[in-house]
Parts: sequence; C-alpha cells; structure tokens
Amino acid sequence: MLSREFKTLLVREIQESLRNKWLIIYAVIYAVLGLSLSYYSVLGLSYLGLKAFGRVSAALVNLTLYMVPLMSLSLAGLSLVTEREKNTLEMLLAQPVSKTEVAVSRYLGITLSIFLSTLLGYGLAAWYLWLVLSSGDIVVFLQLMLISLLAASTLSAVGLLISILSRTRFEALATVLLTWLTLVVIYDLLVMGVTLIADLKVADILNLLILNPVESARILMVQALDPSLLLLGPTGLYITRTLGSLITLAFTTSMLAWTAACLAAAIVLFNRQDL
Repeated sequence: MLSREFKTLLVREIQESLRNKWLIIYAVIYAVLGLSLSYYSVLGLSYLGLKAFGRVSAALVNLTLYMVPLMSLSLAGLSLVTEREKNTLEMLLAQPVSKTEVAVSRYLGITLSIFLSTLLGYGLAAWYLWLVLSSGDIVVFLQLMLISLLAASTLSAVGLLISILSRTRFEALATVLLTWLTLVVIYDLLVMGVTLIADLKVADILNLLILNPVESARILMVQALDPSLLLLGPTGLYITRTLGSLITLAFTTSMLAWTAACLAAAIVLFNRQDL
C-alpha cells in the first residue's frame, strides 16, 4: 500500500509538471500538428486511400521520435537539479518522505504528465480520423500511441538519472541535449560509420539497434505500419527473419530494461548523495 505522504507527494509532482510552460507548449504543438496531419490526410483519403493514412502515420512517427525524447529528457533532466539549486530539495526531504519516494514520485509525476500531453495530441487526431479510417487503421494508430508512451516512460527515467548526476542546471541541460542528439541523430551516423569501417554483419547492426531505446521505438512503430519491416531495407528483412514473432517482445524488453536500469541507478545514487 502506498503511504499517504507518497500519494500527496505524487499529486504535487503531477500538478507542478502540468503547470510547466514547456509541457504546455509541447501539448499544444502535439495537438495542433496531430489535428493538422489528420485534416490534410482526410482531404486526400478519397483519392489516395491508405496512402494518405500511411503519410500521416509516417509524419506522426517522425514527430514522436524527435519531440517525445526531447520533452521527456528535458523535464526529467531538470527536475531534481533545479530543486537542489533553489534549495527547496532539503525542505522537501525534511518532510516524512524518503529519498526513494521523492525520486519515484518525481519520475511518475513527469511521466504521467507527458502521457496526458501525448494522449491529447494523438487523441484529437484519432477522434478526427475515426469517421474515415477502417478499424484496422485505428488499431495501428493506437499502437503508435502506446509505443510513444513507452518511449516517454523510458526516456523520463534516463532524464531523471541525468538530473541526479548533474551538479547544476546548465550541466543538466547540456547533458540532456547531448543525450538527445546522440540517441536520435548521432547514433544512426555512428552505426553507419562503424558498419562501413569495420564491415559489420547484419547481426551486429541488430544488436546495436536494440541497445538504443529510440531505435527500438522506431522499429516498433515501423512494425506497426508494416509487419514485414520492408521499409527498413535489408536490415528489416534480417530482423523479421531472425526474430519473427518475437520482434515486439525483443524491442519492448530493451526499452523496459532501459527504464528499470536507469530508474534503479537514479534511486541508488540519489540515496547516496549528500545534499
């Protein structure tokens, strides 16, 4: 059973996260872009059929893979270090709550807030498309939404670890941006470079993809759109042949492992810190 103090702390964290101006901006952008993409896809449905849905889905995938990691890392990465700089963290810990409860409540509060913002964007788009898409398309749309939420929970855990390891907000922000660039942009370039230089096998590339939570989310989203993974070329064919029906399990497990490892490390390090 959760203690009354922890429940109160969790409600406080959610309220503070929802009042964050960056989260509000993120929610508005997601909602506007989701509705816009849906509107323009509906305009072309009578002529393009499923192609229009494929385009709006591809646009949502790209939007998710850039915005969700950035927002999750930013909010979580600046959370505890900001409290420390403002000298409010000591006041918080003077209450009858443990460091573990503070860290977990902060993680849950930020994650749930991002969930609500993401659901707003996807929800409005899904509501708009509901009248014109088939039930199968709606299922795919909901799968993309669930993968987005999984990505948000994973990268919020990474962000919380960054916040605990950082000494200042500037250091945390720099680390967040570097982590985001690495996971979203630089990692792909490094994999391609290493592949060309070291002549990596497809099996090695698969292992490298599994190690990156953003790449795992990308592959899960592509699978939702095209179970054969033909959009990924030879690598997609190899993944399909190697993992088969275990693709979802393998890449979902990778993201869950990142979440558990980062959250556990954050809690251990936070408990060992002297404020």
